Amino acid sequence: MVDTAHVLDGLGPLHIVSGIDRATPALAMASLGCAAALVCAFTLGPWLIRRRALRRFALEELAATRAFSEDARLVAQAALLRRVVARLDAAAAQERGDAWLTRLDRAFSTQFFSQQAGQAFGDALYRPPADFDLDALDEALQRLFSRIRR
Repeated sequence: MVDTAHVLDGLGPLHIVSGIDRATPALAMASLGCAAALVCAFTLGPWLIRRRALRRFALEELAATRAFSEDARLVAQAALLRRVVARLDAAAAQERGDAWLTRLDRAFSTQFFSQQAGQAFGDALYRPPADFDLDALDEALQRLFSRIRR
């Protein structure tokens, strides 16, 4: 049988391995990285959710307007534009006439409202009914709402 007393006497006291000293900065950097990721998640997360929520809201409300009659559909889409733009820029939703159409163009980075069929959402709403292609307006609004990034 082996005498274990002599084997254990040969072992010295435990020492902290010097490799741990080299691992400490890496561990500190990993901790800082995790902390930075948490800060980004808590600050950017709500902003991203709001952005997606506005886009989703606009597209769902636009889809709901398809069930309306032609006159009601155009009015509902105009009201929806006001609500969406008010969420993007509260002061912009107070504009009227050509200024409103220009503001819509700026908000959606287009010329659809001031120079194309989007003029239907300006003063044309208050005139006798014009021949607007509501399906084309609907498709254009869907494209514009899909691009909302704020």
